[in-house]
Amino acid sequence: MKLLIVTQKVDRIDPVLGFFCRWIEEFAKHCDHVTVIGQYVGDHTLPSNVQVYSLGKEVGKNRVSQILRFWLLQWTLRNEYDQVFVHMTPIWVVMGWDKWMFMRKPVYLWYEARGKRWPLRVALKCVSKVFSASSVGMPLMTPKSVITGHGIDTADFADVQEDRQPYELITVGRITQSKRLEKILTCMRDLPQDYSCAVFGISLTEDDVRYRSELQKKIGQWGLNDRVKFHASVLQNALAIHLQRAALFLHTSTTALDKAVLEAMACGCIVVSTNSAVHTVLPEECRATDENFVGKVRTILEMSEEERQKLRERLRKEVVEHHSLSKLIERLVAEMQ
Repeated sequence: MKLLIVTQKVDRIDPVLGFFCRWIEEFAKHCDHVTVIGQYVGDHTLPSNVQVYSLGKEVGKNRVSQILRFWLLQWTLRNEYDQVFVHMTPIWVVMGWDKWMFMRKPVYLWYEARGKRWPLRVALKCVSKVFSASSVGMPLMTPKSVITGHGIDTADFADVQEDRQPYELITVGRITQSKRLEKILTCMRDLPQDYSCAVFGISLTEDDVRYRSELQKKIGQWGLNDRVKFHASVLQNALAIHLQRAALFLHTSTTALDKAVLEAMACGCIVVSTNSAVHTVLPEECRATDENFVGKVRTILEMSEEERQKLRERLRKEVVEHHSLSKLIERLVAEMQ
């Protein structure tokens, strides 16, 4: 199979989308040739059967220039691919479906989010299938939906069973209102002073920046300055180290099945979440509501080390069996063939 991938960013050092370079590597193992069109292309080292083309966002190209470049590449590279896989950006399906239909190139979309804007609605009419990690990740009903699980690199995200810090908690993700980080601050206020929480994430929009400022004010008002610290997003290998150290991963987001939750589970970091989408991969003792969130956290922190280790093993097993990167890419390739 010769595959065209259209994605937002090809940059292994990007703190949010750097993981996608590993997806491309895995696709390269199963395809004769992989062509990648990225809006933004940065640092990457990929197999010899992968060719990467940029739409120029990294050098400041505007949207019109990117679209024109996309149409040019779509046509001039037509003999280099026979299937199309669009990652998380249904607008590129909308922009390219008529030419792909004319060239008889089947189009597939990966979508794992809550947004229902018009590009997704139009894209669903154009694609052969739409893949999602969870049923919650595809917010619109469609017979084209295929639930595949996420793709976590379980070799990098591993439970090393060393240096676990019993009083260190962690959460990872964009600093935005849908993550409801104020719930985590409330939890920290109610826990003993020995416990601290590291928050890894970035603020992308002006609303995000205002939200982070509001959180910082609460941290000061509630006397949490020494116990809750914000950190910039880090590369995958560095993040794994932090997840391998932390006792608990706190999660109060209203988004779909967050990849960060599964990465924590793969590292043996026990997750407590209020999110119903995440509850589908968690045992009962890790499923919380807004009302009992602090109580669930306290219960796990008060478990014996033997009980916590059994829970860590169950969480990692869930990721290895149902959400590993290698199994995901094998499934996607089989579905496209």
